[in-house]
Amino acid sequence: MSAEARPPRIGSPANLLGIARIAATPVVIVLVLAGAPGLGIAAAIVFALAAATDYFDGWIARRRGEVSPLGVFMDLTADKVLVAGVLIAMVEVDLLPTWMVALILVRELVIAGIRQVAAAENVVIAARALGKAKTMTTLVGMEVLLLAHDANTGGPLAPTGLGAALELLGVWLMVLATVLTVASGWDYLRGAFPLLQGRRP
Repeated sequence: MSAEARPPRIGSPANLLGIARIAATPVVIVLVLAGAPGLGIAAAIVFALAAATDYFDGWIARRRGEVSPLGVFMDLTADKVLVAGVLIAMVEVDLLPTWMVALILVRELVIAGIRQVAAAENVVIAARALGKAKTMTTLVGMEVLLLAHDANTGGPLAPTGLGAALELLGVWLMVLATVLTVASGWDYLRGAFPLLQGRRP
């Protein structure tokens, strides 16, 4: 069945996964900020499950012929809410420096602005390879840091003694994610220059 045959529904399975991703965000934030033993691993599990829905909601929407502007909005919004919320919580517990998180979030705002201009001109800006690599690296880096947070707060991973190694790995993954953030942001901006100048690309 084609996408046109199914009107967009907020209660479609794909959109419900997006809603679940948004709902999971404050849960992860509370678990991270609480800092009690065992809550770090809980935050890592909830975050991993929430991040995984980013793949499945798109797959389900395509399989059911329910790809729609509402679904695209829900997907993009849920992604940004989850990543931004958890990144800010990580700054609060000193897992990441403020400048790094600020740079990542500013890039997302710039790209959101570009997409808004493109939408007004009925131009679709597809996800680029650098952007996809940035997203994957960011999610993996955040997951590793959540595991490090568990080890460093007396959680189940504490006896392994891997806290410092996980934190170092997570930070370097986020450094790579930050480099990809800048590179992919420039890639999107360069591609959108004609549109921003009033010319269709």
